[in-house]
Amino acid sequence: MRHPARVAACILPCILVMLAGCARSQPATAQAEGKKPMAAVQESSGMLRVTELSLMQDALVVRYSLHGEAPVWVVDQLFSTSAAGYHHLEPERAYVEARDGVLVLTRALLPVPDDIEVEAPEVPCVRKLSPGESLTGEIRVRLPPRQDLPYRDSRPLDLATLRSVKLRIGYLPDVPELELHESKDDVGRPCRYPSFGPAITRQQFADVGPLPMPARTTP
Repeated sequence: MRHPARVAACILPCILVMLAGCARSQPATAQAEGKKPMAAVQESSGMLRVTELSLMQDALVVRYSLHGEAPVWVVDQLFSTSAAGYHHLEPERAYVEARDGVLVLTRALLPVPDDIEVEAPEVPCVRKLSPGESLTGEIRVRLPPRQDLPYRDSRPLDLATLRSVKLRIGYLPDVPELELHESKDDVGRPCRYPSFGPAITRQQFADVGPLPMPARTTP
């Protein structure tokens, strides 16, 4: 028969080893959960639906879909302009600004501010959305975020102060009065764009948000 003191001496180290193993396993589980690639967000607002909102290590990613109820032209094909004046379509770009703790992402035709004179307004390209059809899009905002507006200088934004995200997409009713022009970007990709004057007065918007800013994923 074993002495009780010796039995207790054998059992205690075993218990300590088991507890230490549990303590080590908990952070690994939490880290694995932190690697989820997207926040569980899916809210709809009319024709526009956000299907993914995730904060990665290098970018905020927003994926969305548009569902046609009436024929429209979606104003969500933004571009960049080189110093030489060449346009390059940027499939992941959105206009970026911060408003009272909300990161506002816009793909639309923006008015020219009253205090600025421009040679030509920035007019995004458009996509046709017919009744019963769907379109998808993806926005990637590189981190740390910066203000990105067509008639304002870029400046850094403090991610820590941004509590939520709002998405705005512009669209134009498909009417005979809408003037569309054909063009290509600097690598030959086709682009249709409206005349600024008629479009800025007819443009409507689909909005989703504000949605809570997701937690940043761990590497």
